[in-house]
Amino acid sequence: MAQASLLKNIAASIIVSTAVASTASAFSYKMNAMCFMKDSTNKAEAFNPTAQEIKDSGSSYVRSTPTNVTETDIKTKFRVASLSKILVTHWATATLGPEYRFKTRLYITPTNPDKTCYVHLAGDGDIFMGKEMLSTVFKQLKPILTSRGCTSISQLSYDEKFVVPMGPGSAYIVQHRDDSTFRGADPDLFYGPLTTQKALTHFVRNYSQIRVKTIKPSISSEFKKYTEEVKVTGYSFQSRPLYMMMREFNAYSSNVPPNILFERLGGVNGYKAFIKNRLGMDESTVVMKNGSGYPVMINDEKIYNEVTCESIVRIIQDLDHMLKAYKGSKAFQLADVMAVGGDGEHYSTFKSLYGSDTFENTLTGKTGSADKAITFGGALSTTDGNLYFAVLTEPDIYDQRNLNKPRTYIRDLVSILAERVRLKKFDYTQVGLMNPIDSASTLVAESNNLSLKMK
Repeated sequence: MAQASLLKNIAASIIVSTAVASTASAFSYKMNAMCFMKDSTNKAEAFNPTAQEIKDSGSSYVRSTPTNVTETDIKTKFRVASLSKILVTHWATATLGPEYRFKTRLYITPTNPDKTCYVHLAGDGDIFMGKEMLSTVFKQLKPILTSRGCTSISQLSYDEKFVVPMGPGSAYIVQHRDDSTFRGADPDLFYGPLTTQKALTHFVRNYSQIRVKTIKPSISSEFKKYTEEVKVTGYSFQSRPLYMMMREFNAYSSNVPPNILFERLGGVNGYKAFIKNRLGMDESTVVMKNGSGYPVMINDEKIYNEVTCESIVRIIQDLDHMLKAYKGSKAFQLADVMAVGGDGEHYSTFKSLYGSDTFENTLTGKTGSADKAITFGGALSTTDGNLYFAVLTEPDIYDQRNLNKPRTYIRDLVSILAERVRLKKFDYTQVGLMNPIDSASTLVAESNNLSLKMK
């Protein structure tokens, strides 16, 4: 009986072990490429921890998924997911500058005999235009219209550069952090000419104290012709500085703002020209279809941003150099546009994994998650200057229940990399959550006749 009981227990144990193994085998991941580049050497290198480093790390993840990254691997394109946001941050910093503010212009026509007037919004591609900014602007607009004898807006028009995202499901106007809650949905569905119309309609109906009869698009060339015949009064208001907005969408990994920014800067062809002129890179090393990293549907096929590991670290290095060389209101660094390690961040997509003292003010980084791609990239601050790195892994399926496994694997590899150098804390003070409006959101009167300023 005892022997039978023992055999029964062994059999049960085998069944349980087999079930666990079967469950574990349902999810797997592999290393595509990991590389690093010292600022002092300017050469990207493949990263493979030694047997002793693996043993010392105590990481079961690194032991079970050993790396064998080659020079060919770091020069091969792989899906990068939201590391794309670093690339659009790099492009915007080079093209607009970190302290650029999007300037939206508002035009008012003379008041009609029936005490109505027209209002036109000429956009600049403000990537966080939404409920908060419009509420602030319309609150200021009401007394201006009253002083002009205008009791309601007969037509509110907007041009092609004025973009207001709209929430999923039943249409609602987006606030600046809303879209981080629907990261898993195609961002192209939530912004564009149609969403602007719906979002403005929702705003006017629910939040504006000004009555508006009609809302319609009016492209900038048409409105310019109109101002040649009608004298309009102009005002302008501005966004927060660009570096704050980029830090926000990098920390939260929001998808809509970087997509709008990518199009504002010139889209696919604009990026090809930029990265070729800036760093000599072409589509053999960098393919960017949008600024978020979310797949683009082309002929019913999902197309992903793909970049080589070597290109990513070179781009992060160039971004770092640009920020440090920029002459503005303060000294800039990567921490001004990307989230920082340690537990001081209010929120970042990697805080739970890199919240230790080791990474506090020594790490700036960005995560990425998509089909066949769990990624991480950034910089470690060392006594020998910054060390730029990127890690590109590939899960076999996008299973939210198991994605923390490759993320922890990446964290353990980055920790091993950090052990090879002497980390040095950089000077950075957490600034807290970004408010989408500030004093620059105040309406400022421009010339009485702004027809010559239309672009």
